[in-house]
Amino acid sequence: MKRFVGRAALIAWIVLVTGCSSFFSRVGSDKQVELYPATNATMEAFGDLWCWMFLACPALIISLPVDVALDTLLLPVDTVRLLNHRDDSEKKPETSAVPGVTEAS
Repeated sequence: MKRFVGRAALIAWIVLVTGCSSFFSRVGSDKQVELYPATNATMEAFGDLWCWMFLACPALIISLPVDVALDTLLLPVDTVRLLNHRDDSEKKPETSAVPGVTEAS
């Protein structure tokens, strides 16, 4: 019975921890639109010393295969987001003037 509880707790912890990068890399309007964002964020975190100091990297190692799988499943969604983002940036006129401010004659 103790083995079952221990295994169930380990599986529950893995399920709760995995996929966090996939969610947080796509939430928010200020996020950079790219392909495989969760995998890129996880790989960038591996090089950070704070990741290893706070023992977050072992959780990221467990989460990496799930993030790669979810990024692959969400690849069509990310591609549409990337194309829409490029279309929006091409439509915006780039001006150096501040809107609503006129120059003195």
